Amino acid sequence: MASQSPLSDRERSLLGAVEDAREELISLTQELVRIPTENVPPTGGELAAQEFIRRWLGDAGVEAQLIPLDDVPGLHEHELFFRGEGYERRDYSGRPNLAARLKGEPGGPRLLLSGHIDTMPVGQTRWEHAPLGGEVADGRLYGRGSFDMKAGVAASLMVVKTLRESRVPFAGEVIFETIVDEEHAGANGTLANRLAGYLGDAAIIPEPSNLHLYHAHKGFRIVHLTLRGKSGMSLGGEELHNPVEHIGTLIEGFKVFRERRRRSAPVPAEYQHESDPTPVFMNKLQAGEFSLDIPMQVPESCTLEVYWQTMPGETQQEVESEFFTFLSEWMESHPELKRFSLDHGFSHRWMPGTRTARDAPIVRTIEEAASSVLGAPVPAVGAPYPCDMFVFSHFDIPSAIFGPRGGNGHGSDEYVEVDSLLQLTQILTLAAVRFCRLAEE
Repeated sequence: MASQSPLSDRERSLLGAVEDAREELISLTQELVRIPTENVPPTGGELAAQEFIRRWLGDAGVEAQLIPLDDVPGLHEHELFFRGEGYERRDYSGRPNLAARLKGEPGGPRLLLSGHIDTMPVGQTRWEHAPLGGEVADGRLYGRGSFDMKAGVAASLMVVKTLRESRVPFAGEVIFETIVDEEHAGANGTLANRLAGYLGDAAIIPEPSNLHLYHAHKGFRIVHLTLRGKSGMSLGGEELHNPVEHIGTLIEGFKVFRERRRRSAPVPAEYQHESDPTPVFMNKLQAGEFSLDIPMQVPESCTLEVYWQTMPGETQQEVESEFFTFLSEWMESHPELKRFSLDHGFSHRWMPGTRTARDAPIVRTIEEAASSVLGAPVPAVGAPYPCDMFVFSHFDIPSAIFGPRGGNGHGSDEYVEVDSLLQLTQILTLAAVRFCRLAEE
């Protein structure tokens, strides 16, 4: 664990500049929240926010580029490109990425500040605070995307502006980007900017982390399992096979699968602190419809969605082999299920877990910067969720996740804590100049 490092006079001046910009930082976050950027495949509404950010950076003296994804050479052919089908297909018309470079002295390290600008939909549940209002109450700023992750985007923007206005003589380059289509396990936007040439020696992703430092994230797999029987009503005494009455046997099976994963899944050091690092969830269950437009009948099929998280180092082949082996054994040991056909289909992309070495320079830099600002040690552990960090790993860019405190991500009354927004901006500013080597007078 890194110790708190002393601040130089120049570093104190930078942190003071961020403190002085507190109201601007809050206002910027509110403005971003008030611009709807819902990701609703196949389309998304990120363009207005990207244009706002480009103008904002221009006013700060930093030129930004909009990058149409379909114009990026090799994107659709790349092995990491997600080719969604059906309700998961993607359309990138009018959904550009954005990138900007703030250059320092030649020959220094390049640091990426990467955030996604898309959000989950507002949803249909009740909100106490307007979903796109950006209301501040009791130290919290509310709205869809406030926590995930427009606060992180606003903090990164203020880092760029602070460095630009202070004219600190740092070496290398700070690259800011906002990418589209990260939600719904997209990551094609993150891939596109790498292929467009926005590479670095390290990356910081200010996803929600409650000011914890994550140098790894989990992977996941989602499968839809459908039991198919015989529908209708037994008006003539015919035998019907009702999948609803037997889906419980399948659910019980995945409770057993959950326990097997808890006992046998490999758990690296960064996840040893979790009581259940490889959870298995049964998220959705669907059979028939409540409608007078269809006959009164036993449904033909019943579908169960199973979502399970994986650890860094587990491969897609290993994960799917374990799943199908278990499923085959369970079906064989429960003959009542054999009267049904069982179909499966994977949903979303295969998302691999990934990790950056604990002693990587970017991890140590964030750890020391956070300790200096917060006045307490900030240990590095693994994120409890998947995200797009695996794309940076694919391009050999060491990366880490460090973001604000908040809550209700993807839910009603999503919020970010305002004080943590300021702290995050100070920590990212300090980490940027330390990683890129702030020249001393």
